[in-house]
Amino acid sequence: MGRLPSAGVGWYRKKLNIPAADAGKSIFLDVDGAMSYATVWLNGRIVGGWPYGYASWRVDLTPYVKPGGENELVIRLDNPPNSSRWYPGAGIYRNVWLVKNSPVHVGHWGTCLTTPEVSPVEATVNLKVTVDNDSKQSVKIAVATEIFPLDANCRKAGPAVASVAPVNLQMAANTNATVEGKATVAKPKLWGLPPTQRPNRYVAVTTVSQDGKVVDSYETPFGIRTLKFDPNQGVFVNGERVELKGVCDHHDLGALGAAFNCRAAQRQLEMLMEMGCNALRTSHNPPAPELLELADQMGFLVMDETFDVWARQKTPLDYHLVFPDWHKQDLRAQVRRDRNHPSVIIWSIGNEVGEQYTGEEGAALAKRLCDIVHEEDPTRPATSAMNFAKPDMPLPAVLDVIGLNY
Repeated sequence: MGRLPSAGVGWYRKKLNIPAADAGKSIFLDVDGAMSYATVWLNGRIVGGWPYGYASWRVDLTPYVKPGGENELVIRLDNPPNSSRWYPGAGIYRNVWLVKNSPVHVGHWGTCLTTPEVSPVEATVNLKVTVDNDSKQSVKIAVATEIFPLDANCRKAGPAVASVAPVNLQMAANTNATVEGKATVAKPKLWGLPPTQRPNRYVAVTTVSQDGKVVDSYETPFGIRTLKFDPNQGVFVNGERVELKGVCDHHDLGALGAAFNCRAAQRQLEMLMEMGCNALRTSHNPPAPELLELADQMGFLVMDETFDVWARQKTPLDYHLVFPDWHKQDLRAQVRRDRNHPSVIIWSIGNEVGEQYTGEEGAALAKRLCDIVHEEDPTRPATSAMNFAKPDMPLPAVLDVIGLNY
């Protein structure tokens, strides 16, 4: 924990002027990270919250908003002492977004893109889109997607190179629906690692139309690449064997503290790349979304880690207190948020957890976590970093990849 203060209660208050024109819209608060046990109020009424300080999450402000006037948003954080083995920071240390949508819109982290077939001639892009109908009436909608190349500045570079055929459907009030489609990209530019490959990317632009009028547009950057883990030969990206030269990257940015600073993170990655590093492990929690965006842009491979602790504690007031009630939501939120990043090649469900030592019981819990990962993303393997291992241990047998520390 070092010598920096982080424990205690913090309050944030902000006046929001919501125009009268926003009446009828769905309005959300998206929090990329707040340390910790966050509770949100709007206009004196409790909206919701989230305990895990590293998670990204959303609360629905719509029932509590007063369009055409001033609204008071309040967030309370309660960061306990002895909550971590390292400096966790304190307060709202990542971005917070006010999101305004039509009642019919693409859901939160509502797209999932995969590239199951890739060759120099063409690549197949499979797409799932979840659409929410927050209105009180049944609606007829159409969902369409076009795919554009992205340049080095993350801007569209030219016309669409592929499209997903529009899907029409009728949605009942206050429901959501998931539509699926596929597209073919000719002569794809692959996402890979410098210097032999380039981190090329595309963006899928999904539009939702209601009664012939576009009511929502949602952009999903992604990369086309192949990934293979071979127990004898190692990791292959686009058919090329890659020796992982990585670091465990804690989020605190050293002397700058825990508040996320995009340029500082970029500078850190530039120095690591100059040293020969090509891989990051997000020790030991979900990272800021911008870190994965930088990894995509620069060409790093990422082990995206969720927990340092499961049900067995390491410090008195750490994550074990909420693990039984919140591990499913936290793990699903991370995978849904991060699964479209080409830089992410593996999910880590834990780091040196106490369940290593609990035999079949610990293995059963690890399997439940792996199953959640596979439900949300069947395209990547899951691991857990172990600092103790024996040939007859049950826990590593349920993992896709065995991770050994030290």
